[in-house]
Amino acid sequence: MNLCLTKMKSETRSAELKTNGAVLTRSELLATHERALKKTEKMTAKEGFASLVRAGIYTPDGKLTPRYGG
Repeated sequence: MNLCLTKMKSETRSAELKTNGAVLTRSELLATHERALKKTEKMTAKEGFASLVRAGIYTPDGKLTPRYGG
């Protein structure tokens, strides 16, 4: 699910979910989760890995960053 975290953050800001700090309902959270899953399912392996690098989970050489046990 973290595969597109960085991309999703920027897209959510401009999407219809403008909560201004309000807590999302269960149905809103589920809809957001479904959109994220659909986007990650369409990604190639290279795109998915690049997303993990942008999110700070992996380094470009394929190792986990220190925050994630690398």
